[in-house]
Order: sequence, then structure tokens, then C-alpha cells
Amino acid sequence: MNVLAIGPHPDDLEYGCGGTLAKLSDKGHRIHLLVITKGGMGGAPAVREKEQEKSAKLLKARLHWGSWKDTEVPLEKALIDRVEAVIADTQPLLIFVPYHNDTHQDHRNVSQATVTATRYVRNVLFYEVPSSVDFTPNLFVDIGKHIEKKFALLKAHHSQVYQTKVPGLSIIENARSAAIFRGFQNRVKYAEGFVPVRLALDFAL
Repeated sequence: MNVLAIGPHPDDLEYGCGGTLAKLSDKGHRIHLLVITKGGMGGAPAVREKEQEKSAKLLKARLHWGSWKDTEVPLEKALIDRVEAVIADTQPLLIFVPYHNDTHQDHRNVSQATVTATRYVRNVLFYEVPSSVDFTPNLFVDIGKHIEKKFALLKAHHSQVYQTKVPGLSIIENARSAAIFRGFQNRVKYAEGFVPVRLALDFAL
């Protein structure tokens, strides 16, 4: 099947659903990534673009870009149109989108725009990032066999590894802790958690 993962900035997808995307890719599904900005507030856009390209290559994914600036993504028709255009191009059966309750305005606006753009898509899942607020997953994916691949995807964004705003804490340590916590909730060692916008169980049966 075709899978589309939508992220406001480079490395959001890898943190939120990188293990799940790696698992889907290894099973032969076609992965598409739509990244709305090039993360200019967190580093040089040219560097972050190359880092995202490296991550996409590791996932064997096709990479799509938005044209908005980091921290300046508005909730507007043009954003909805861009997401709809990529959906029309890729025909995904499953879409991942950032959770709507978030301290970063880009995440909130991309999430809300995508909810509108995916109104006719049967399988849409919210994922979490470190800035998500009150995220309570009720769907989990065991990523135990893909945890190292998730870390490799995050390490591809080498300029961001220590950009957690917490002294001495790397994004790898952060992601490992989150995966252990979500794994414990699902009674496995490592997991990623999701909140469905909609989920039709028949797509996996």
C-alpha cells in the first residue's frame, strides 16, 4: 500500500513515527514523506534539507516538500491544497499527521490543515512529538525490531541531535525513553503510540 507521513519540519516524522515507517517499508509498502518547511529556525535550511533527504533514502521513501518557512506556517487554503495535492498524487491508504494539541504553532496548523485535507481518507493517525500536549495514545505499534532503524533515521538529522532544549539530552535518548514508555503501555519493550482520527481495521486484514 501507499503510506503518507506529514511533518511540519525535518525530523518530526522520524521522532513521531519513524519506527512504524521503517517497519512498513521493510514489509514492502511504499512510503511518502511530506515535509512542510525546511526547518530554518533550527538550523541552515540547506543542511536540514540534505539531512531529510538522507533519512528518506534510508526509508526508501519518496520525499515531497512544502514551501513555507519554519515558525510561519499559517492555517490557510494553500496549505490544505498542498496536502490534498500530495494525497491525490500518492493515493495513500494510511496517513500519519502530527497531533493537534501542541505548543508549536506550525504543528497545530499542519495538523488542522491535514484533518481537513484528509476528510475523505479512511485511515489517518495522529503521532506525537516532544512538544505534543496531553497526548494519550490508544493504538500502538511494536517497533522492537526497528528501534535501531528509528535511531538511524534520527541520527541522519545530525545537526539536530542535541537540539532538545534540555542540556545534555540528545534526541536519541528522548526517543528511546518515549519508546520504552509507550512500549510499557502496550506490554512490549519499544512502541510508538497513535491516536486515530479514523481507522478502518479492514485495511490490515
